[in-house]
Amino acid sequence: MSPRIMFGLLLGALALGACSGASGVLPGDAVIPPEAEAPEVAVIVLAADDLVRIDSTVVADGEAVPADVDGVPVVAWQGKPITIDVEAQGFESWTFDVEEYPEAGRIEFRLEPVVLQGIVTTDKGRPLPGATVVLGDAQDTTDNEGRYALERAVPGTIEVSRPAWEPAEFPWDGSLDNYDVSMKPTVVRALRVAPEDLLEEDRWETILSLADISGINGLAVDLKTEDGTVVYPTEVEVANAIGAVSTFYDAREVVAEAEEHDLYLIGRIGVFQDDFYAAEFPDSAVLTESGSLWRSSNGFAWLDPSDPSSYEYAIALAEEACRLGFDEIQFDHVSYPFGGDVGSATFDGAYNQEVRVASIAAFLERAYSVLHPMKCTVSTTILGIVLESSTDEGVGQRAGTLSRIVDVLSPTLYTTNYGAGWKGFEDPNAHATEIVGTAISGGNGKLDGHGYLRPWLQTWTITAADQRAVQSMVSEDGMGWLLWSNNGNYSADALPPR
Repeated sequence: MSPRIMFGLLLGALALGACSGASGVLPGDAVIPPEAEAPEVAVIVLAADDLVRIDSTVVADGEAVPADVDGVPVVAWQGKPITIDVEAQGFESWTFDVEEYPEAGRIEFRLEPVVLQGIVTTDKGRPLPGATVVLGDAQDTTDNEGRYALERAVPGTIEVSRPAWEPAEFPWDGSLDNYDVSMKPTVVRALRVAPEDLLEEDRWETILSLADISGINGLAVDLKTEDGTVVYPTEVEVANAIGAVSTFYDAREVVAEAEEHDLYLIGRIGVFQDDFYAAEFPDSAVLTESGSLWRSSNGFAWLDPSDPSSYEYAIALAEEACRLGFDEIQFDHVSYPFGGDVGSATFDGAYNQEVRVASIAAFLERAYSVLHPMKCTVSTTILGIVLESSTDEGVGQRAGTLSRIVDVLSPTLYTTNYGAGWKGFEDPNAHATEIVGTAISGGNGKLDGHGYLRPWLQTWTITAADQRAVQSMVSEDGMGWLLWSNNGNYSADALPPR
């Protein structure tokens, strides 16, 4: 076809197109490409601590950015700089200017977690280790300096808990990155309950009734007595194997009744004074130079505190008691032997103050490591005299050392234990408040750890008025107390009001 014919066809086509109106195809339409869609930028937000993608809010130039089907925010790139703001709960926010289209069409943000730090202290201002600090999903346990760090912290209520201390709550609005808190000790006023008291239902019911009408809020129940007798039906095999079990009560029933009366329950376990275990395992016992069992003047045999093999039996009983529901385990006779000719005794380790103190500390550290994760308070009885002594008094007990290990120290502050002339008093029984007050003051001056005092007080040689006076004095110092009766006969007149 000639060029002329082609031109004529084109003119005809144009004429036809003009007749057909606006729907016709104009010259050049076919050579203008359609406008391309703006490219997209994927915004990937990762946690800087573990590089896992996190849910976040992304804003581009003040407009919220929608997410694609995979939950990834996607920004349309308009060929000009964009300001992107990224936020996520528990993380520091970030603002970033995107100047040019990124390679691979994506931007990755790594947000640093919000970290709330602080120190938990006692009411005396001492660091409190082993406290659990919770804020939302964040949780930590304080170290030996009382320090905690909560990562990915979000505003809310800080909850602090620890055995032997009252739970506490504190609001946190996110404005501070350091928050120190203080805890108050659990104040327990308890009666000692002997095995015989539980064996006779009337005596047990009387004690529960006294607790109901008075300011008593706890009970200290014997689990393993001074001679080594285990007084409930334990499942600890060694106790049954050595014939140490003599059932006076069902521990589960005692726990249930204590809970029913809203009473804090302490289980008392004698440790190193133990006839049964010493007789069966003399290699773990204190011996004489001739190789026989050493005995105190009251006839009791003792286990060797410098021999770690003597630790696990008492700890196994304590672990069982925690599982049964006891709130606290108090270890008694956690000491080197006394009340006899210790000069004739032989031990695995040297018999000097350094070894004695280290041995007692080692037992309690081992017990603490087992019981505290079970949320059981750990306490120990100590001789009242060590509160005012500059030595361990030959038994391995130093109040300062023990206060860095256990939760509660219970010195036996019985005026009958102090001889005539003590502190210038011819009859210490007639000056109970002065004797106990001086001991408490001396003991508090020696404590340098988180452990606090909750003394044992007596009933049998001082009047009800003096008993109340001593109790009040101790309570005014912010501490609780334990009341010992040899026969379970407690007088309502000698107890604080409800």
